[in-house]
Amino acid sequence: MPKKTKRTTAEIREEMTQGGAFFFQFVKPRQSTNNWYNEWVAMQKYGFFVCSSGCILPYKYYQKTFEAGDSLKGHQRAAHMFLGKECDLTLKTNQFGWPCDEQISHLCHNPDCINPTHIVIEARWKNVKRNYCGINGTCDCGVLPACVRTYTNPKVFAETREFVKDRAKVLELLASLQDKYKFSLLLPGYFREDDKKIRNRKLRSEAGKVTKKQHKKKLKRKLKKEAQRADSSVARKQLVKEEEDNFQEFEPSPEEAVEQ
Repeated sequence: MPKKTKRTTAEIREEMTQGGAFFFQFVKPRQSTNNWYNEWVAMQKYGFFVCSSGCILPYKYYQKTFEAGDSLKGHQRAAHMFLGKECDLTLKTNQFGWPCDEQISHLCHNPDCINPTHIVIEARWKNVKRNYCGINGTCDCGVLPACVRTYTNPKVFAETREFVKDRAKVLELLASLQDKYKFSLLLPGYFREDDKKIRNRKLRSEAGKVTKKQHKKKLKRKLKKEAQRADSSVARKQLVKEEEDNFQEFEPSPEEAVEQ
């Protein structure tokens, strides 16, 4: 099985840009800790896709539906960063036996969304109830805050979603998010110099690996030749020794030498 090559930040940003992603820079909320802020920034640097529904999607590695991705998903990082808390898993049930351990609910019903105005931490029974929202075409699950759209199966959403690629439309679509959590939409090419340095560093590293590999091959050939020469030398010495032994074995006695 071929060894997987780790992709650089520059390569991922290039892929995201070609797909229509935008680069955001959010102001750290008061309720966020430094660790939670760093978690968010580690994801934010790759850019986000903005859907016509108002959903914001991170690089696939951080999407909840991408099982092979990071263990700390994007919606969890968003809850830490903007809600400033973790789910309380100690609460079991209420007086009616309903599950009350907390979960991160998506008001948009899109599990990959990291828009902080689309997520809320609430009891599990409320989160489950939201899955039955919209039979009449509007939010009718009765859970507050109300869902921002009716329930759609995540698979159907992934197949029908549309990315907004116009900068002005993105700012207009996310105006309510801007009012609550301040952010800047970075200009194209903001990371150009950083990515150039990353690419050059990778090229130097790969060149160094090639040189090192060639050196190892050269050293291996040298050691092999030396071993062969050593083996030949030992073989010659052994042959000389055997000839000397044979000569001593057939050397005539003094009496035989006189008779001759």
